[in-house]
Amino acid sequence: MKKSIFILALAFVFNLYAETSDFEKSFIKGNIQDKTRAVKEASDEDGDRLAKKGIDFILENKEIARSDRDFSALAVASLFKLPKDEKILGKNFPSATENLIQLFEVFEDETVRIAVLDKFENVSNSKSFFKVQNLMNGYLEELDSNSQNSAVTKKVIELVGKTGNEESFLIVYRLWKEKKYPEFSPEIQKSLLRLSYANITESIKLISSSSIEEIGEFFGLINNSSEISLNFKAEIAENALLATIHYMEDKSEKTAATAGLQLKLLKAISDANWTRGAGLSVRFFAIAKDEYKTSCLNDEQFIQVIECIAKLSSPDAAQTISAYLAEINSETEKNNFSAQNVVLAVINSLGALGDKTAFDNLLYVTYLNYPEDVKTAARNSLAKLKW
Repeated sequence: MKKSIFILALAFVFNLYAETSDFEKSFIKGNIQDKTRAVKEASDEDGDRLAKKGIDFILENKEIARSDRDFSALAVASLFKLPKDEKILGKNFPSATENLIQLFEVFEDETVRIAVLDKFENVSNSKSFFKVQNLMNGYLEELDSNSQNSAVTKKVIELVGKTGNEESFLIVYRLWKEKKYPEFSPEIQKSLLRLSYANITESIKLISSSSIEEIGEFFGLINNSSEISLNFKAEIAENALLATIHYMEDKSEKTAATAGLQLKLLKAISDANWTRGAGLSVRFFAIAKDEYKTSCLNDEQFIQVIECIAKLSSPDAAQTISAYLAEINSETEKNNFSAQNVVLAVINSLGALGDKTAFDNLLYVTYLNYPEDVKTAARNSLAKLKW
């Protein structure tokens, strides 16, 4: 009986070995160069299994592998043979994420690390991907000037831009702000834009705690990107404008630079027709008037403020601009004349808004000592009011 069992077991092992491919036999029997060759030359059918065997062999011998070129070659060959499809990779290699992390930590060889980084994207939906995010964030936190020109560092920054989290956003923002690594500037900017878009809440928090100069630089990066939507730019602009208003209320100082930034923010809100920012734009108008009076905004810039607020078409906008026309009329009665192009902008904006609350102030223009073309503009705007 025992003899029969032994014969059956022996037959099972023999059949199993007979089914083993030549590539697997070469891997099992060969030295490390043979193993690498077997992985490289394996068919797609055998490649998955041999890739796993190669990675397992490396991790079992990681102390030797760390600085060995032959192990590096086996690592690269094994990584290239891993399935590219995320679902297949997750099914056939449940511990793929952890194994990839170990490979990145074992090897300092750039070729191996870049191959690992490429594969990290294939496991970005795994439950344990937060470990990869932590690894990448830690790598960037420890970045120093000796990392200049490193292909690995560039790849890490790119990967973080695609798959990073809230912490990644703050780290990349710091790298961008400090400008310590000009060689990585394109990668840092691109990743920061992606992370800003993916982490809008963190972006808004960052703006609220930034200086005017920092807000201007950050908004400039976002606003100048053709890859960012108008709505996202407007949402950032709305929060940035609010931050600048708070800043000015606290500091009580007005400068041409701040006024110019606020105009850019208002234009971004208006260009996207971001009606959610309409109330804030009306609130800003009181500040813009003061900036205009103190020459922080010139005629042309102030006209843009008026037109942007009117474009958002809120009832408050019509009442605010109409109230400003009443102020202009009052000054005109005293022979204190406002710039004609500004007066025309106010009148034309009220006509475009069509709010009947502007009737009295527009009508009064026709009785005051304005040039005839201003009176004509007032009559035209009166005709556009909606009753």
